[in-house]
Amino acid sequence: MNKANYPILPVIAFFALTLFVFGPGTVYLTNSVEFTNSYLDLLLVGSCLFLVSALAFRLIFLALRAIGPGFLEKGLALLFGAALLVWLQGNFLLWNYGPLDGRYIPWSSLKLNGYIDGGIWIGLLAAAFVFSPWVLRIARKVCLILILVQLVYGAFLFIKQPETPSFQKYTVDITNKFVFSKSKNVIMVILDSFQTDVFNEIIQENPDMRQALDGFTYYRNSLSGYPATELSVALMLTGKFYDNSLPFEQWKRDAYMSDSLPHVLKSAGWNVDIYPDVSYSLYYSNEIASNFIKGVPLAEKILGIAQVYDISLFRCLPHFIKPCVYNDQAWLFKRYCLEILRKPRPSKIHSTRVIRTGAKRKRHSRLLFSRKTYRGSPVIRFFDQMLFESRTTDAKGAFKFYHLMIPHIPLVLDQDFRYQSMPVNRVNFKKYATAAVKLMIIFLEHLQKIGIYDDSLVVILGDHGAGHQGQVFDLRAGMPKGDGGKAVTEASRISAMPLVLIKLHSARGEMRVSDAPVSLGDVPATVFSDLGLPVQAPGIPMQALDDSARRERRFLTYAGRDIFSYYGDMTEYFVSGFGWLNESWRPSGRIFTRNGVVILNK
Repeated sequence: MNKANYPILPVIAFFALTLFVFGPGTVYLTNSVEFTNSYLDLLLVGSCLFLVSALAFRLIFLALRAIGPGFLEKGLALLFGAALLVWLQGNFLLWNYGPLDGRYIPWSSLKLNGYIDGGIWIGLLAAAFVFSPWVLRIARKVCLILILVQLVYGAFLFIKQPETPSFQKYTVDITNKFVFSKSKNVIMVILDSFQTDVFNEIIQENPDMRQALDGFTYYRNSLSGYPATELSVALMLTGKFYDNSLPFEQWKRDAYMSDSLPHVLKSAGWNVDIYPDVSYSLYYSNEIASNFIKGVPLAEKILGIAQVYDISLFRCLPHFIKPCVYNDQAWLFKRYCLEILRKPRPSKIHSTRVIRTGAKRKRHSRLLFSRKTYRGSPVIRFFDQMLFESRTTDAKGAFKFYHLMIPHIPLVLDQDFRYQSMPVNRVNFKKYATAAVKLMIIFLEHLQKIGIYDDSLVVILGDHGAGHQGQVFDLRAGMPKGDGGKAVTEASRISAMPLVLIKLHSARGEMRVSDAPVSLGDVPATVFSDLGLPVQAPGIPMQALDDSARRERRFLTYAGRDIFSYYGDMTEYFVSGFGWLNESWRPSGRIFTRNGVVILNK
């Protein structure tokens, strides 16, 4: 092939566009609700990286041409092979590594993926090097075709994008994170994945904890409504079920802007501060929360873009290099950005964007928490900060919503607050859950110390159980077994039963256990009833239910969310009696899809 006809520009364009524009763009556009930056921000950065890398490769090939035609030919063929492999890996060799939400990836048991990837990469690069003249003869056409294919696919995804999520327009201000009202407070703490049977077992083994939970009622027979976080959080704050009748973002706007718990209290003149962990579980508006501030700091945009590039690189590199990018959930680019920006290390992809105070992170409690524990656990830093920064004001009322990733995997704290990585099993899950209960007792004791405990309504909830994190449901600790006595074993049903602990205003006395049939959808009605607000919320006030109450509760399970902001098909169940028994569950015969309701033949 005549060296003057070498397809230098098409090969460079194919490689740089795939790596810096099309690959990250696909990751973003198929998961846009998971990221905090806009697509235009990503496209701008990608275009700059494309131009810089294209110029760099152009200079490299000019140098290779000056050395000799053979060097240019081999180098160009290898770059084409690498570009083809990046495209192939990122679009077809997509092994299942789980949801990348903090759980351990068993790299050693996935070696076969590496052997397949390695064989394909080594073989194709070797073929490109050996058969470089033939490779370069087809390279121009292949590059142009695949650039066009990626361009058309990207345009299709862009056109089909749902409404821009509200959280991409707002920042969470944490300036008043621990500022409470002297008169009335509603404090909701979400302990992610805290399963009701585990709490039951903990208090059976630690009766002193019952006394520490002064005024609380433990609603043991609870139901979440959904098996995962974002819909469970929306349910507990609005009382309403999402059922695929609308795109999720549109439904959230309607649900939150009506008689949702935060909107009602904000309209009543309360200070409403929400500190979510999963951004897309809420509708962001300054009419919903006092600490939702319009605008996005540049540093947070940079972190969001770095995360997109990390995931894109994770997808398009072979298996044995992926651990370097994943870096035990610290990620590659994001870690460097965090070091440059000197921010705390986040634990999830969709970390909530925040405006932080100017003070440096400093461990206050040297008696409760070790330096290692403080540095390693965001949850410990939360409680440490609460103990030493909380104060009260003369506000009419304060609503606080805190979402904490405990005892969600990874399991990193034992019952004595020692920071360590623990295998996922029942024993270690209970250790982490015990640490969560002890931390909440410290939290509650501090509310008493600053004089607001009696006049505070405190709601401590799991957003769901931990069935999808490998936990079973255990009936050994004195839970009623009904007639059949067979506990649920399906992961979604296990995940249906979260912790529910409620302390009403002025409630006192040792913690009471209730088997009344409650749901997370009852939370708004419970709060409104206790505050004496005349709001007709969905659900039933929990304090109006007793153990003998007959009630049919609703639960929807589903298989993920698609790129059009609907969820996968939702199968509806009704639960009567104890939710942990299989005999209490029955399918309704309805499946809620984005195209309407499907009625099954019974």
